[in-house]
Amino acid sequence: MQQPLRSWLTPALLVVFSSAPALAQVEDTFKLSAAYSQQTDSNLFRLPAGANVTALIGKPSAAEQIGITSLGLNVNKAYSLQRFELSLSLIDYQYQNFSYLSFAAHNYNAAWRWALTPRLHGNFTSERNETLNSFADYQGFSVRNQRTNTNTRFDAEYEIDGPWRLLGGLSESAQTNQQVLLAEGDSSATSADIGLRYAFASGSSISYSFKNANGTYLNRTPSATGLYDDGFNQTDNALRLHWVISGNTTADISAAHIQRTHPHYAQRDYSGNNAAASLKWNITGKSTLAAGWVREISSYQTASSNYSQTDRFSLGPIWQVSPKAVVRLRHEVAQRDYLAPPTGQAATRRSDTTRDTSLSFDWQPYQSLILSASLQNASRVSNLAGLDYDSNMATLSAQFTF
Repeated sequence: MQQPLRSWLTPALLVVFSSAPALAQVEDTFKLSAAYSQQTDSNLFRLPAGANVTALIGKPSAAEQIGITSLGLNVNKAYSLQRFELSLSLIDYQYQNFSYLSFAAHNYNAAWRWALTPRLHGNFTSERNETLNSFADYQGFSVRNQRTNTNTRFDAEYEIDGPWRLLGGLSESAQTNQQVLLAEGDSSATSADIGLRYAFASGSSISYSFKNANGTYLNRTPSATGLYDDGFNQTDNALRLHWVISGNTTADISAAHIQRTHPHYAQRDYSGNNAAASLKWNITGKSTLAAGWVREISSYQTASSNYSQTDRFSLGPIWQVSPKAVVRLRHEVAQRDYLAPPTGQAATRRSDTTRDTSLSFDWQPYQSLILSASLQNASRVSNLAGLDYDSNMATLSAQFTF
């Protein structure tokens, strides 16, 4: 039986890192970090105004205070044409009013930026991330539902001749939830991709890639009742343009056609287009403006939808107040529609509009210390009853690196 990609790539990557110190030079970088954040949220469970809060969560208020303690190790090593990067973190989340939600996340991000020759190079990466599912989508208020995402990838780029680049890669990814979440259920997928890029002397580039992924829904057997399948196949055809407009301005534009099929229930099949456009403008030496639009379709399997389509607009100015202080403002508006009922029957199509605005301030009084403060408002308006919410959040944090 063929072993999953991650089963041999991840141990191999750890072996590389375990032997790297013997190769490292004096400029190698090791950093340890410790951080603490205090976060308040006025509506943790994303309940609508007028909801019977006590009946839903057993307490008269959905407000929460969360203490977040983290310890991290970062390694960045270079040896000849190779570079090794490793980030390990242990993050402890402590909920004051709803203690059953407290958990510790064990995350890592490792990379080997490899090169056999200056013309043949690539990346060998592996990452793991644990989070708590947002109550905007999960409404099991009485239990914790952690999500774990893992991804392992090997890719290569060969500079054929002049500006042409040949690209290719293999990936394995998995998503698991602590509690059942049918709309975005547990799954794993292996994929392969190949592509071609043309690199201009200006720094701009244009590329095309084809990707094929085979996936399995974990802990699920085919169900004729709900038309829930046990696997899927997806193909992506994508075009990407990175455009260096000037020394101060860059743009990224992409378009992709997505087609997903299922082995038992073709009623769950869907296809559509992803697209994105972003602009980064360095207005002055101290100010930057980033703006973007993304259209994304993704699987969202319910009785009334096969997938969701999200149009997201964002605007984010950044101001370097001083060499030690930065102010960031970000505003995002997203329209999310839930499409293609598997039965083909006409039903009320769910449509949500979310708004997210945040203001943050980072101050680095010493090289090893960063102090941060942020304010955030998140809201949703839906055409279906009971899905609206409004929440205000505030965060104070300190990070010490040594």
